[in-house]
Amino acid sequence: MKPAAASSSNLRNRIFPVALVFASMVAVSALPVAANADAASSQLALKGQRAVCAGNSHKTFNIDMRETNVRLSDDLETVAWTFNGTVPGPVLEACVGDTVTIMLTNHGSMAHGLDTHAFRISAKKFGPVAPGESLKIESKVTTPGVFMYHCANGEMTDQHIKMSMSGAMIVYPRPQDFEFTPAKEFVVVQGSAYGEPNDKGKIEPESHKMEANTPTFYFYNGRLDHKPIGIEAGQRVRLYFLNTSPYVSSVHVIGTILDVAHASGNPKNAVYGVQTFGVEDGNGAIVEFTAPEPGAYLLVDHDHLGFMATGFVMPFAAK
Repeated sequence: MKPAAASSSNLRNRIFPVALVFASMVAVSALPVAANADAASSQLALKGQRAVCAGNSHKTFNIDMRETNVRLSDDLETVAWTFNGTVPGPVLEACVGDTVTIMLTNHGSMAHGLDTHAFRISAKKFGPVAPGESLKIESKVTTPGVFMYHCANGEMTDQHIKMSMSGAMIVYPRPQDFEFTPAKEFVVVQGSAYGEPNDKGKIEPESHKMEANTPTFYFYNGRLDHKPIGIEAGQRVRLYFLNTSPYVSSVHVIGTILDVAHASGNPKNAVYGVQTFGVEDGNGAIVEFTAPEPGAYLLVDHDHLGFMATGFVMPFAAK
């Protein structure tokens, strides 16, 4: 059973009423267009195919596992289990043929691990790692795509993922095999939180909601208060998209049509001219779109439009 959108007046008052979301479709184009460095703090760092594939063929990532509180907006925070203290975890980038080493250190109070869908290795090598201990995970990456990585702790893995312990790993094809056309690129990770905020705006995750797959909030890149992202009309926009929340994410951009979508983020898996593109939970994709004229364009999950009322929307402002 899918969750209903959060309906209490308390939740809606903490973010913004749904009417303001749709009003932003008109108003956002009049807002200042933010440059990359000044845009929403929820934009995730990305180097891109050329820089990553031109670099050293042995990539090493140092990742700390920590239990902490993270902000979803100015007045909402949630208890989270994290990679490097952020939700989502850092974007890991590599190129087909690279050897990738992940150095894990567990600073938490319980066992954690890391399973990346990009690796072809024994599941036993992903952990778990006891508190205070470290683990080295290494593999050559052979398949391009947008992959999920997440905590690996046996039967508790599902709960750890729902505590926000996940992130995106992008494996680019070698440019000589497939080179992406120039575009403005972003990483978008869809996540969720499970619990009602208290009177101070703090969410204490509830296990029964996790077990029932009923999030209280869905969000992009760990935030519910995205500022408009500046793009140019006619400019190609490429999203490296990952769905870490339950159910299929129906990726849609209000105001345009997706020019191309690549299932699992693999360039070989291409469909063209689609209105929405389904990305299963635990899967990724690359989707590209163009703003046909100046104005407002909204990235949404068309299967969870009711959650726009609590900030589950990413606006783009084309000039």
